[in-house]
Amino acid sequence: MDQVIEFAVGMMERNWNELKDDLKDITDDELDWRPVPESNSIRSIVRHLRTVEQLYLSRLEDAENSPWKDNAAVQKLAESATYDFPQIMKEFEDFRNRFVSWIQGSTMADLKAQTFPDPSSPPGIVLTKDSMISREIRHMITHRGQIRTLRNLYRRTKGKKGLFSPENESFRE
Repeated sequence: MDQVIEFAVGMMERNWNELKDDLKDITDDELDWRPVPESNSIRSIVRHLRTVEQLYLSRLEDAENSPWKDNAAVQKLAESATYDFPQIMKEFEDFRNRFVSWIQGSTMADLKAQTFPDPSSPPGIVLTKDSMISREIRHMITHRGQIRTLRNLYRRTKGKKGLFSPENESFRE
């Protein structure tokens, strides 16, 4: 396995394990809590992560033949995902495991040589499959931060100490 792929897979594995830790012992109330009506809940964030993992996997496995070639198709995919949290996590883990296996079976040279259309890019722009590695890692890290923040805010509204980021003097007013 290429060193870059080995390093990336290690990061993906660490992110996955830390996400599961971040969600440990979460209640249904906490899953659906929103600090303001316009914000996302943890359930909606994890559902989004699951959907995007399916999309990323399809771009690796199917490339040009991915059924989600435009924003309307991606929206349909997002709307089709379940709200049942255990099912979301099971599907997410299945897609993630397939994603990681696909990456492990590739070389960076192969990934750089293979392209896929990206509906979020300008028309006619295609991306190389190696970009999926950094996208997957960044995407998970970004949303893990949101989940941790929401869990802390939820607990503080209940008069409890946050679970993450210990008391830090640099955040005091």
